[in-house]
Amino acid sequence: MLAGCTPAAPVPSPTPTTAAPKPTPMPTPTPTVAVASLTIPACDVLLPIATARDLFSDSTELLAENPASEFSGRLMVPSITTVLSTASPTRSCFWGIPSSDGLFQVVVTGITTAEVATLQGELAAAAYAQTTMGTVTAFELEGMNEVGSVGTTHLFTGTTWILVDGSSSSFSGAVAGQVLDALRTANPTLGL
Repeated sequence: MLAGCTPAAPVPSPTPTTAAPKPTPMPTPTPTVAVASLTIPACDVLLPIATARDLFSDSTELLAENPASEFSGRLMVPSITTVLSTASPTRSCFWGIPSSDGLFQVVVTGITTAEVATLQGELAAAAYAQTTMGTVTAFELEGMNEVGSVGTTHLFTGTTWILVDGSSSSFSGAVAGQVLDALRTANPTLGL
């Protein structure tokens, strides 16, 4: 070796390097859309007694609140009892004149879109008159029983169903309209 020259340091052979593992991307969760649930006010808020008296009789009282599954009105379509047995939320209210046969019933419930379609199809097949105004579809039927005239109104808006069983379709329609107004007040974000 020549003076002043030093041997070159040995160059180490490159060692294979392992690439750092790439992080596995986490799936982005599907955002959950919060759907407001239906709030059904108490019977005396759905139809205040003063309104019930104006529409029916000065002697009208709120008689009872029963489970909707025990609806005892006119069952002219097969699915009413089936739907009411599983619907949620529900409220079923009876108003009438104490110690008389004068009474009417209001049922309010949240149901599925499939149940809406089934009920509407059966009501149309049972010769109920149908009217649609905006987001509300009404089915009404008038008839007679051993006591006098009877009338039933079904209102559907979205998946909310209002059923009024009373003395005439004009009466049951007026009651259903009042109940719908109370539901809209209680559920301002549902677009009823």
